[in-house]
Amino acid sequence: MPINKRAIISGALGATASSIGKLALSPKSPVPSTFHSYCHIILNRYYQHENDIGWICPYVSLGTRVVCFLCMIGVNLLMVSSFLDGMNESGSVVGTALSTAANFSFSALYGILFFEEQVPISWFFGATLIALGMYLLSSVTLTTDDDDKTKTD
Repeated sequence: MPINKRAIISGALGATASSIGKLALSPKSPVPSTFHSYCHIILNRYYQHENDIGWICPYVSLGTRVVCFLCMIGVNLLMVSSFLDGMNESGSVVGTALSTAANFSFSALYGILFFEEQVPISWFFGATLIALGMYLLSSVTLTTDDDDKTKTD
């Protein structure tokens, strides 16, 4: 049985959506604070009286959060579409397992790369067990009642 790419893509999209959501909603998110800082830099450079229009910068920060939130919703829509296609191709059990394992892996990867999270050694042990379970699930072939009836006829 070939590996279902759409289910794996849906897991990656799910992890991407959650990372974008973290950028949108986390108080420690670097995206809104970076845009807020750039706003002040631009205002200082081009306007002598920043205090007159400095009220814009919090709205710029809020706007970046709204854009990130809308992007999260869009990526979630793509994820659901890909997930449903993946389940149609390989069945609900295998599609769900592949999507979940990919989501788990990509979430950890994004956490390490973008959010400087620490991943303990026990996580790698768990990821190995999940990969083994994915392999076992994807190697099982299911038969339907129609297949059994044609064998007995």
